[in-house]
Amino acid sequence: MAFKNRDHYQRALEVIPWATQTNAKRLLPGCCESMPPFIKRADGCRMWDLDDCEYIDFRASLGPIILGYRHPAVEQAVRDQMENGVLFSMASPLELEATEAVMQNVPWLEQVRFMKTGADACTCCVRLARAFTGRDRIVSIGYHGYHDWFAFQWPNNGVPAELKKFVYDIPYGDSREAEHIFVKHGDKIAAVITEPYDWQEIPGEEFIKTLRALCDRHGSLLIFDEILTGFRLARGGAQEYYGVTPDLSAFAKAMANGYPLSAYAGKKRYMQQLEKTILTTTYAGETLSLAACIAVMKVMQNEPVHDHIVAMGQRLKDGMDEIISEIGIPAHTGGVAQMPLFRFDFDDASKNMLWHDQLFSKLYSRGVFANDRWIIMYAHQAADIDYTLEQIRLSIRELC
Repeated sequence: MAFKNRDHYQRALEVIPWATQTNAKRLLPGCCESMPPFIKRADGCRMWDLDDCEYIDFRASLGPIILGYRHPAVEQAVRDQMENGVLFSMASPLELEATEAVMQNVPWLEQVRFMKTGADACTCCVRLARAFTGRDRIVSIGYHGYHDWFAFQWPNNGVPAELKKFVYDIPYGDSREAEHIFVKHGDKIAAVITEPYDWQEIPGEEFIKTLRALCDRHGSLLIFDEILTGFRLARGGAQEYYGVTPDLSAFAKAMANGYPLSAYAGKKRYMQQLEKTILTTTYAGETLSLAACIAVMKVMQNEPVHDHIVAMGQRLKDGMDEIISEIGIPAHTGGVAQMPLFRFDFDDASKNMLWHDQLFSKLYSRGVFANDRWIIMYAHQAADIDYTLEQIRLSIRELC
């Protein structure tokens, strides 16, 4: 770690837990010497740390950056709105404009309500489902944020153990366990909330269809946690990708290209529960993020954003496969092109982790900000992908 990064990191550790605001932005234990703890600026698909080292970014700020950092149309929309103000004493007209823009990209939606974080949007969906059905229990599949109803799987979570009986956690893709829970508790289950795709090996199309059928059979709501899949898996999100329509969905991340905005949305009969259920926050109508969202939705409508992302992701995935075959290492690629993954397949799990950390360390030092899920942006170009592949090839050869 170079001087400015190291000095700033040591100072931050004294006054900020983890030296960052976000768990997933903590330094990876095996990569501390080469992974930059701070980024001071970014543009397109590139970013620079405190020591002015440059990186091609495949982390995309944990998913929010879909067009690329400082995309001109988004930045101009924010600058224009800044002339009019950020927050008002009544609703901004941008709230309706942003709602209509989102609904043009996700046409199954009938009503939309904005929030600020993905955790908030997921919790709002769960609260609406409980209020509508009059039931208390939910089935939870995947990661949905930090709120009490989800946090039981964490050690020392600060959540009353009594609440655990209201949440059934099951692994993504486990249809048998889902059916078993509904057989036992179906008349008590308000909703299933699931990540439509967990970005691993195989999209769970049959699993999603099973969940839809179980919810229909037992009068429960199906909630899609589209915090990461929304506007990335497809322009219309998981509903477009799978052809399965949920009752409610939570969106965030890619919807505003890095500006803080989330939404919970769905069928009107469920959203109308808000006439009796209060879910509200002061900053939901903050106008700069709404302006950014409107701009993002327009770019997605008018430019081949998703075709390009898939093409660049497939180029990266195919190149990784070629390197695996060329060098002859035990490894494989997986996932969809929008966010492919690369994994070592040694018999020894500890060796897989060691090689993972060493590969990432080498890539950071070579100007590639690697990620377990290689997130593709509209800003990535063929030259960026090809440079990245060459650094992967060189790094793995050094490991061998």
